[in-house]
Amino acid sequence: MDGNDADAVLGAVVDVAREVFTERLVAVYALGSLAHGGFAPLVSDVDVALVPAVVDARTRERVAAVGAAVRERAPGTLADRLSVFWADPEGVRHGPGPHGRLPAVDRLDLIDSGRLLHGRDATGGAVRPDGPTLVREGAEFAVSRFDDDYLDTLRDPARLVAGGARTVTKAVLFPVRFLHTLHTHRIGLNADAVEHYAGPHRALVAAAAQWREHGLSDPVRARVLLAAHLTGLHTEFLDAYAEAMDRAGETGPATDLRYRRARLS
Repeated sequence: MDGNDADAVLGAVVDVAREVFTERLVAVYALGSLAHGGFAPLVSDVDVALVPAVVDARTRERVAAVGAAVRERAPGTLADRLSVFWADPEGVRHGPGPHGRLPAVDRLDLIDSGRLLHGRDATGGAVRPDGPTLVREGAEFAVSRFDDDYLDTLRDPARLVAGGARTVTKAVLFPVRFLHTLHTHRIGLNADAVEHYAGPHRALVAAAAQWREHGLSDPVRARVLLAAHLTGLHTEFLDAYAEAMDRAGETGPATDLRYRRARLS
């Protein structure tokens, strides 16, 4: 896999989205590492944003149809990693309504770095999400993601390593990227987040940055580092976000984060 494979998937997204949304399609963007750099074929997702003229209750179904058709036309690992976001032009500028899917961090990525693949730019006049919104949505995302099975996985290095470099690096770098956003109110790009992190679990974080590029060349060392640092890294993340939610008066998310912290201990 390389950048050419990713470009093939992006091309298929444009073709299929034009067929599904027809003249109602305003724009298609590449997001994430395919837009702002740092794409790692071993582990990266293929992130795209679709901007239809109108988003309604049927848009999710249409987006699902786009994803299914892309996987048929450009089969392979990268097509399976396709992640599609969507909003109408108003949603791009001010945040999506109830039928859109464009979290604040991804909307900021679109505004700052989105690579236009088709149509006309929809970011003119867009209002950047502020820091408190980025942090609150990050906390809410963590609450939704950190279910009991995920927390159990964090305590099982062998299971993580068996899942390969993608599984391991996502588990390690997720809290690192979100800590970067908490402290800087910027998108947690992997390279920036790794450089920014100065906590007690630096050895694992630095190793994960290498695993993104080169894979798990030494699974034994990976298991040792994960056992020594991964739950502590997530505890650091959960504590930091719970404290941020307390300061913001968001007692619900703070309580939910501390519950997960207790489950992880």
